[in-house]
Amino acid sequence: MQIQPKGNFFLCSHWLTGSVVVRYTRIEKYMIKLDIKLFLIFGLSASLWFITACQQPSFVNLTSKNLSQNPSGIYTLQTEVLIQDRKVVKESIDVFLVVGGETLAMTQDPLNPNLWSCDYKMPQGFDEATYYFTAKYTSKLENGSLVAREKLSELQVFRLENRYVGNLASYRGPVGVEIAVQGRGFTKYDSINLGGEETNTRYLSENELRFTVPALPAGIDYPVQLIGGPHGALDIGNFRIDESQLGVIPTALEIQSGDSATLLFKIDYEASAGGLPVDVKTNIPDSVIMPEAIIAEGDKTVNIPIRGGTPGEGKLIITAPGYDSVEVQVKVTE
Repeated sequence: MQIQPKGNFFLCSHWLTGSVVVRYTRIEKYMIKLDIKLFLIFGLSASLWFITACQQPSFVNLTSKNLSQNPSGIYTLQTEVLIQDRKVVKESIDVFLVVGGETLAMTQDPLNPNLWSCDYKMPQGFDEATYYFTAKYTSKLENGSLVAREKLSELQVFRLENRYVGNLASYRGPVGVEIAVQGRGFTKYDSINLGGEETNTRYLSENELRFTVPALPAGIDYPVQLIGGPHGALDIGNFRIDESQLGVIPTALEIQSGDSATLLFKIDYEASAGGLPVDVKTNIPDSVIMPEAIIAEGDKTVNIPIRGGTPGEGKLIITAPGYDSVEVQVKVTE
């Protein structure tokens, strides 16, 4: 084998095969690796630029799948058109709604240029419509020429709900109070959910329901939903449960060990479905003996017997969901 210097690398010839092997110096190897990296970086950047430059508009449908039926039969459909193509002439963009065999020009929002809307009058006797959006625009090529293009959205459907919820008679109140819900198209099979919990709901007419606020913690805004109908739940709004006062009689208790007395728990409204559980805790558990307490469904009061145990002095802490806690001083004597 013969090795001959040649610039920054060496030529090696094998005497038997006559082949030539090129051996690079460390500097040459580093430069080659650097050139490869730069080639990959610039190639990737060019690819990303090409993809961005050629990306077509996309649609975000802002129209609900279920719309409340109204007397005029006119419904607003909206879409957001997102355009990232650098070659699109922005002033050339026109968006259309294609529905029921009609092509309707959509109006661009003056504050949000990506938002387009259109009013559509539903033919009498129909309760659903199939539609799609189309964007027509012009792209400017590298040579300066203009090309007309068109992009279609996916097929969409909206259905009419022959009912709607207007409002709650009140958006806050205590546990046990009855709240009216006004709207249209209610049935006796409908119910109201508060915070995911089914309430005791009364059907008055197709325009009014009433529900009883269940025993849930106070000071929280709970979502309210109308449950029933073929298309699932309808959101009504939020309802805030305010704290109520739990009445306890007597406010202080003194009994002898082995004797019994009675505690009266009282609320302002009838207990809802399932009743109202009353939780009683004490710091003298050996001195106070009493059963679990619950105000039965439909009742406002309950009498709970309490018996004196080991002599001692302390207190009862009485709570119920949605009510302020009450303390009762207790003294058990020999």
